[in-house]
Amino acid sequence: MIAVGKGYYSSFTISVGSEGESPTIHGNSFAIKTSNVDFITTKKNIETGEYWCKFHTISGKEIRLKVSLEELNKILQIYGNKNINYGENNVKLVE
Repeated sequence: MIAVGKGYYSSFTISVGSEGESPTIHGNSFAIKTSNVDFITTKKNIETGEYWCKFHTISGKEIRLKVSLEELNKILQIYGNKNINYGENNVKLVE
């Protein structure tokens, strides 16, 4: 795992356990079940086109990831709703 500026990680894996279990997002130096994430904030880096994704945990800690648009959508779908599809200009729900 590579930490990239301001503590952002650029590598992670999403693991889904047994049915009913909360998926886990993890890298070499962190792991968090999505059920322990209070909310997620995102911001596009206009210089690189990548997205910064920050998990705010129930305990008050933060985990920061540097992700592509595709990875961001996957995270949002795993965390919240499989129908979420974040677009370039807005957030739209896919039915």
